[in-house]
Amino acid sequence: MKILSVDDNPQNRNIMEIALSKQHDIASSDGTEPILALMEQHQPQVVLMDILLSNGLTGYDLVEQITQSGEYDDCEIIFISALTSSEDKLTAYGYGGDDYIAKPVDFKELNEKLKRVELRITERNNLKEMYDVASTTAFTSMQQASELGELVSFFTDNLDVTDLDALFANVQQYFTNAGASCCVEFRVANQYHQFPKQTISELEKEILELGRRAKRIVPFSSNLLFNAPACSILVKGINAKDEGLLGRLRDNFAILLTIIESRMEFIEQQLEKATIRQQALNTLKSQLADDFSTIKKLCSEQDKQVKILVNDLSQAIQSKMITLGLDEEQESELVGLVDETKEIVEETLVLSFTLEEKLQAITKRLKAVE
Repeated sequence: MKILSVDDNPQNRNIMEIALSKQHDIASSDGTEPILALMEQHQPQVVLMDILLSNGLTGYDLVEQITQSGEYDDCEIIFISALTSSEDKLTAYGYGGDDYIAKPVDFKELNEKLKRVELRITERNNLKEMYDVASTTAFTSMQQASELGELVSFFTDNLDVTDLDALFANVQQYFTNAGASCCVEFRVANQYHQFPKQTISELEKEILELGRRAKRIVPFSSNLLFNAPACSILVKGINAKDEGLLGRLRDNFAILLTIIESRMEFIEQQLEKATIRQQALNTLKSQLADDFSTIKKLCSEQDKQVKILVNDLSQAIQSKMITLGLDEEQESELVGLVDETKEIVEETLVLSFTLEEKLQAITKRLKAVE
């Protein structure tokens, strides 16, 4: 990857070249050379820009020249500075910075950021190819469909979407069709989900976090941050030069945010229903465990009593049978003993009704969560 490092400190430039030259094609400047001439000469994909320079200009000034030229829109700008306040980072983003790293430079952190830049460049190139193909095939239909028609299509296409990854993919496609790109934060059930997961920069994450308490629309040069309670969208690379078109795009993006907000409410409701259902199932499981424990205990108790009765009956009969010659009185006595035993058995079988009641209660609970 081609990198241009701008720093007025020769020691910093030397360290940067040593650290990055093995993996990247890096060129350096102290900031005194015309920045556009350097950009034309080296064609960098990434500019590492120091903010405080000693030549009367700042890194902001040089980046402004780069962005205003309109020839290096795909070049990633990473500001490097000892200034680390939120205001400084926001200022850097407003001047066109894509990311920010504090001095002294942590080269492990810098390499991670450069890896994300490479992923973004690859993704952007892929999106450009997709956009070029899509723009060719969609030009005729774009003439026939109004901007509101795009919003209606987005709304209808997402009626059944309940997955955040799928929702972001559709949002991303919408902005790709509009010639822009985006970062999104969805807020569901007190959790924050930021997209795109693999390529979003730390500075973009901070911007989206600010959206949690910012006003509805916040402009950052050619970027716009749209905010709602359940969602923030950072729209990047809006190339509309016509004020009327830009105004319409802002209105359309605000409407899009409202559509997404309603979808987020539905997703949260589905999550709440799933949570309630899961709680009911957990309660049922606990109740069933208790009931089955009771059933097991009752069955064990009944078996024990039946065994005792049978044993007693057997012993009683054997005892009477010792005298083999039974007279009428003895036979009557034996019959009475058997009848008495039957009554005891019938009393014991009352436990079966308790078991049946427990099973009916289980059935009712199962129906309650169907």
